[in-house]
Parts: sequence; structure tokens; C-alpha cells
Amino acid sequence: MRRYSYEKNRKSRKEKVGFFTALSICIIAVGLAIGSAYASIGGFDNKNVTDPTYIATLTGDRSQGVDSDMTGVTVEEYVTEIVTTTVTETEPLTEPVYITEPVTEATMPSNPYTGDNNSLQTILQVAASLEYPVVSRTILREYSEEPVQNKTMQEYRAHTGIDIEANIGENVMAMSDGVVEEIYTDDLYGNVIRVRNGNFSVLYCGVSDTQLCAVGEQVSVGNVIAQVGEIPCESADPMHIHIEVRVGDKSIDPLTVISNDE
Repeated sequence: MRRYSYEKNRKSRKEKVGFFTALSICIIAVGLAIGSAYASIGGFDNKNVTDPTYIATLTGDRSQGVDSDMTGVTVEEYVTEIVTTTVTETEPLTEPVYITEPVTEATMPSNPYTGDNNSLQTILQVAASLEYPVVSRTILREYSEEPVQNKTMQEYRAHTGIDIEANIGENVMAMSDGVVEEIYTDDLYGNVIRVRNGNFSVLYCGVSDTQLCAVGEQVSVGNVIAQVGEIPCESADPMHIHIEVRVGDKSIDPLTVISNDE
């Protein structure tokens, strides 16, 4: 009788121990699951903390009953990293603002002509209408700022004047009123007479040594001032006189200011 009671009580204790062991494991697992879920939805104040997730697994013989001792319970830790991104605001781009001052008469330049204006403005500085310097009006070579062939020099160079056909010894007449500013000899263009009239000057190149005017002399249009001579740098061309018109330091095409009246 006592033997039976002892065995019965022993079996009852084992059943109780197994039951409470299983119940404890279930409570721990549920608690861990709730804590993980709470942390994943932001339950902690520190958002930069790396939250661990715990997973409980059961190994061993699962065929044992509730009255068996529970063995092989392991808890594995999985770490879930929370990455935070910082967004930096930038200032909006704006178009640059340009401020210009209005142009008035007070700010406009009033300097006298220096020869730096365009061709039309330069030509307008010649107030007089020039006459041909010789009887012939045949132009052998025109004005060109672009290089043209020079047969005498065997090269290409700008031709900053016009060549008018004329014979040796033929009279050279003043093309406008003016003052004889200088008379000199140039290695390329021979003897040169320069007559100034206000803003512009006329250069008579390739005249003879016979001087029919003097420096400082006032001349009028049509006055004979020299005779046709030779031009060293253009000696391979037919006989002619080389004429240049300059406004300041700039040469212009003489044909733009020579009268075409017959």
C-alpha cells in the first residue's frame, strides 16, 4: 500500500515539474517576442541603438511528454541594424542679378578723333572733296588693306593708297587746300610731299627732286606743287604717282573722298 502511494506521488511530482518547465519556456518565448515587437515599432527612445532580436529554438527528442525533463533549449541572437539618414537642406538657386547704369550725355565720351573709329566714321572726318592730282584719272592699283602682290618687291603687302597713271615730269597739283607740312625722301616711295588740311593729310609719293613748294607754304586746290618722279618699291609697274590719304594715324581709300565730277 505504501509502495503504491510512493510511486504515485513520485509520478505526480514529475508531471508537475514537466508542466511548469514547459510553461516557463512558453512564457519566456512570449515575453521575448513581445519585447522584440515593441522595440521594432520604436518603443525605445534612442533610435540609433542597435536592437537585438532573440529567437528560441527547441532541439532534442520532441516525442517526450510533458512529464519529461526539457533539454536542448537554445536562444539565438540576431542583430538588426537600424540605419538613419540625415537630410540636409540647401539654399535655392537664384539667377544672378546684373545692374547696369543708364548711358547719358554726361557719360558719353567727348574725346577728339584719334583714328580708332570704324572706316565710315574715319572717312567722314574728311570735310573736303578732293580733286585728282594729275590729268589722267586712270587707276592702275586700288587701295587694299589686304596683302596684294608687289611685282617689284616680289612679295605680298597691303597697298594703303592708289596708283594713278602719270608720265615722268608731268605736273602734280594739290588735291585740296592746305599747308605743306613736310617734304622728305622715303626708301620705298621716293620723294614725298605731305599737305595737311585740318583733320586729314594727303601724301604725294614718287615726285621728282624739283621742289615747286616749301614746308609751311599755304596751297590751294589745283596749285602745282611738284612733278612726277619714280617710286622705288613700285618701279616694275607702269609710270604713276602714288597717293595716300590719312586721318590721324589711319589710312583711308582716297577714292572715297575724291570728286567724280567730270
